[in-house]
Amino acid sequence: MANKKVIKGKAKLFALLLLLTGAVGAYAQQWHTTVEISYPAELTLPDDVYDLLLVNNTVAHPDLPDGAFYTLMAASEMLEGSDYLPSVLETSQNTSASLYRKQLFSREKADSLMTLYQSDALLVLNQEFVHSSVNSFATEAGTYYAYLEVIAASHWTLFFRSGSQDGLGSRTLQYVDTLYWENEAEETSIAKEALPTAEEANSEMCVYVGERMAERLLPRTETEDRYLYDLGDDDPGMQHFTRKQWQQAIDAWAQPISDNKKAAYAAANSAVAYELLGDVNAAAAAAEKAINLFSSIRSAEARQQSANLRYYLDHLRQ
Repeated sequence: MANKKVIKGKAKLFALLLLLTGAVGAYAQQWHTTVEISYPAELTLPDDVYDLLLVNNTVAHPDLPDGAFYTLMAASEMLEGSDYLPSVLETSQNTSASLYRKQLFSREKADSLMTLYQSDALLVLNQEFVHSSVNSFATEAGTYYAYLEVIAASHWTLFFRSGSQDGLGSRTLQYVDTLYWENEAEETSIAKEALPTAEEANSEMCVYVGERMAERLLPRTETEDRYLYDLGDDDPGMQHFTRKQWQQAIDAWAQPISDNKKAAYAAANSAVAYELLGDVNAAAAAAEKAINLFSSIRSAEARQQSANLRYYLDHLRQ
């Protein structure tokens, strides 16, 4: 087995190290890098939205009267420091006496609130249900396993000013989720006592719902894996790549290579370098070139590497 190689140095976008993947073939040893990718928000608000009013429009649940408040405050805190300036209208606007009947805002009601509070958009919580239950059972080891399950379901409406968002004006949203707490002990009572109370768990779930809803309005950054092929210690492309010289690495890997396997590896490496340069179209073209080269090789390894690159290509296209 070859020795591990590690590349040291600071970089905002990535850190490099070699992983031994156990793949087959003389050049199958791979370099591994992580890349931070920024994704747009799941819910994109119009460009003119800045002041965002979070509105309570629920009928309070008798077992958790402050649930909506926890949810809206958690959402507001998540949005602090973002492109939006959040505020919370804590007093419920719902005049219904029924917990199970939604009383949705009319367009006129939404516009009136936006004018009154000088807001550009409303995120209205119309309904929220939270239910918890505790269960336990004996394990094969002779102990007792207990768990607390909390299920939440919520209904929201996102309003923009009239004429915004291509004239749509509003969007209906729903969020459903489940949280678990668990513990194991020699007695059932002890296992259950270590769990949160129903009130504590329900409150935490309300906070969780607010945070997850707010996250849908925010761009996110994810760390993703990228793999590069090792063409040998004398590979000038990798020497440039480890120095963050992306274009020089691409130029080196663009040199004619008679061995289709090495050429495929060089094209695949170029795809990652193009991605780091921000040229996703060129990265996709390089990945396609590598796939075509692998397709000309009749081996199990080539088929596997082609499948890996197809997955990467789909990711680039998204």
